[in-house]
Amino acid sequence: MTANDCFFYTHSPHGRRVKAFFLWLWLLAGLLPLPASAAAVYAQTPPEDFPVVLRWTILDVEEGDAMLVECGGESLLVDGGPWAYRDRLRIHLAQAGYLHLNRVVNTHYHDDHIDGLYDLFQQGFTADSYQHGYSPEALARNQRGQRTARAAAAAGAQVSRIRHGDSFALGSAQVQVYQCTAVDNTNARSLLLRITCGDTALLLCADVTGAAQHWFVDNLPQGALWADVVKLPHHGITPAVTGFLDAINPGGLVITNRPDRIEPASQSQLDYRGLPVWFSGLGTVYAVTDGHCWYVWQE
Repeated sequence: MTANDCFFYTHSPHGRRVKAFFLWLWLLAGLLPLPASAAAVYAQTPPEDFPVVLRWTILDVEEGDAMLVECGGESLLVDGGPWAYRDRLRIHLAQAGYLHLNRVVNTHYHDDHIDGLYDLFQQGFTADSYQHGYSPEALARNQRGQRTARAAAAAGAQVSRIRHGDSFALGSAQVQVYQCTAVDNTNARSLLLRITCGDTALLLCADVTGAAQHWFVDNLPQGALWADVVKLPHHGITPAVTGFLDAINPGGLVITNRPDRIEPASQSQLDYRGLPVWFSGLGTVYAVTDGHCWYVWQE
């Protein structure tokens, strides 16, 4: 590895070009493990000839998660946002040509993640599979979880539970599932998805709590959390655990909220990191990769 291999450039959402040389410093100091690769993250639209392999769309559903991942002609919808924004999700998918999805995953059954999914299935959208992280006993205790699973099955989807350690392919990408079941809390047990494509990685953190973040750091193999771009936990309402963010070592951050709805401590953490941040509550965010670098921009 040469010195140039340890540098990459990021562009902030405000157009500032930042040279990120910290990987080189870490390599010299031996303070943190260097990931196998570090992809460039550009805060701009891609060139017209950019060979998109994977596309990630984070819909503006205010404080909630609704994300579409596309790779190799296959589609994955992760959560559906709150009821108030169900029309926005349905219209976006229809305009993108997705009346049928390959996979739908619900990270946990809070309203700001699941209500839009229930509406999709009620309105005639279909899917090959609908997956969640709950045991039959846990699902039986939650009305939202039950009704959405029933609606998915009625729409022809194969309904199943996915667990910590499961994985599946999405086109040429690979999706790894992590779940902390050591903490008895709905947010803590929400599914964390790490998606790898070529040399790049994307981490979707759902609403995992601080206790769950500590658990992931302590129990996952070294490098298992590393990602170029991360959707921060729980809409950025509280700061992420420092060790958790260090393990991810991201080049860009997405927060599914508006900037005026996060706590001052979260803003201080963002300021300290100095990374480009996109708030999907200000407009839908788009990210594409060719397996080597990322372009991220916002409507």
